[in-house]
Amino acid sequence: MELTAVFDIGGTSVKSAVMNSDGKVIESNVHQTPPQGNNEIFTMLIDQTEEYKQKYSVKGIALSVPGAVDVQTGNVFFAGAVTDLQNKRVKEELKSLKLPIELENDANCAALAEKWKGNAIANNHFVVLTVGTGIGGSIFINNELYRGRQGMAGEFGLMCLQITEKLPLLMETATLSRLGSTWNLIDRVNNRLHQAYTGEEIFDLYQKKNQVITEEVEAFFTALAVGTVNIIHSLAPEKILFGGGVSSQEAFISLLKDKIGLIRPEALELTNIDHCRYFNQSGLLGALYHYHRQRNIV
Repeated sequence: MELTAVFDIGGTSVKSAVMNSDGKVIESNVHQTPPQGNNEIFTMLIDQTEEYKQKYSVKGIALSVPGAVDVQTGNVFFAGAVTDLQNKRVKEELKSLKLPIELENDANCAALAEKWKGNAIANNHFVVLTVGTGIGGSIFINNELYRGRQGMAGEFGLMCLQITEKLPLLMETATLSRLGSTWNLIDRVNNRLHQAYTGEEIFDLYQKKNQVITEEVEAFFTALAVGTVNIIHSLAPEKILFGGGVSSQEAFISLLKDKIGLIRPEALELTNIDHCRYFNQSGLLGALYHYHRQRNIV
């Protein structure tokens, strides 16, 4: 089977793997995302791919990237936390590898993974939300991925959730990503408690009724619920799937549904709320599937 070097670039880490055409992982690695400002991300991608090429007969490169992507040119219009990707033609940056390259938005990759092998195989209209450093989103309409202009469709993390008189500050303080992402939850908790808790530790302490953490986690789920209800009423999808590490928490879906039920119970009758099957691995699997689709392998 044909082997592909696959990368899932995130704000805190870069996952990589050599995968066969069925999505089986032959080898995988995780690296910390390089500091931004010196284009080190491209050096990392080139070095890791060269290492894979020495060990395997790699035929192409598939990338999941955090931002709005023109899948034909490889241009990234908006790059979220990995700013070295912004306004870069990624295919050109990696041309020294002399391999076919395809890239797609990370949330779109999560949706493609779920459509290929996950919890959306039978759905024609669905949305995926990935909760991590920020919040990404993807939209399937009539069984097709909807990208919108410059690939910006589905950037639900930029949705403003509050109305204030300080309009220029809304995007910095009151978006779904600011109020409902895992990274910002951890940041708020640790700033209040002067600790360095991980996300798992925070949810463990939430179950133990720590007051400060309870306040922050409740606010986190409220923000997610408000954003989810807005999406339901805008798109009326059959299903909304949640990805990212936090969504694998046992109580995540039930806690989110409880909040949505307090806002408008009818929303839960219209749209099924569930988690992604592949959680943190969906970026790799979806990037590979996108590569196959672009190269007419499937």
